[in-house]
Amino acid sequence: MPARGGQIRSIARALELLTAMNERQPCTLNDLHIATGLPKPTVFRILSTLQHEGYVRREGALGLYHLTGKARRLGAAYSEKLLVVDVGAPLILKVTRSIKWPLAIGVIDGDAMVVRYSTMPYSPLAVQATTLGHRLGLLESAMGQTYLAFCDEGERSILLDILRTAAPHGTIDHHELQATLELTRKRGYGLRLPKVSGASGTVAVPILRGRDIPGVLSMTTFGSAMNSKTVSTYTPVLAQTARDIATAMDNSELAPQ
Repeated sequence: MPARGGQIRSIARALELLTAMNERQPCTLNDLHIATGLPKPTVFRILSTLQHEGYVRREGALGLYHLTGKARRLGAAYSEKLLVVDVGAPLILKVTRSIKWPLAIGVIDGDAMVVRYSTMPYSPLAVQATTLGHRLGLLESAMGQTYLAFCDEGERSILLDILRTAAPHGTIDHHELQATLELTRKRGYGLRLPKVSGASGTVAVPILRGRDIPGVLSMTTFGSAMNSKTVSTYTPVLAQTARDIATAMDNSELAPQ
């Protein structure tokens, strides 16, 4: 319906909703109702339309809504870090439903890895509700070690310099770190074992596109379950899933040029 001054109110409302979603990811219908002041039925209709057109993705039973790469491509900020989540989320959700263990996709963010998607809410074996948004240390986490091991030498040198500057003098064992990174590259995955009873364990593999590493894929289990059998059983699954994500990125019409 046209508004005063020749404006189209439905478009204005859709843009208001997209702006609200851009400021908060992910969000529920109620979040958007509160943020915009629009009636819930109106919010629902706009979301349904945006989802049908490919600008919004709905996350199953949780009722969470995300902007997709198609929406983000309207701006200049769309990148591999966003694309890896857009194409990877449905793939790893399918894998979790098959193997039951929760998976996650993390991307580099400054001096840490940030979990941008997690299937913990869909796993009967999740060790916690979700890891979405968690920042993981590059030295301590399986995701971080994997990223450091497989990113190019120039980026790795910069990241290690940042970590050395931030760490108290002498707290980084450089020989041990290099040995860990070499082992990670050799076996193809990073591994974090529990240091205390009851803690979780994580195995992680790189998502590679040529020399680029847009993200890291991980699987987290109860610490007692992260043994050699688990690693040998599931790392091939993770590696294949990482390749599937990379292929989907290559084939996506949203891939940054």
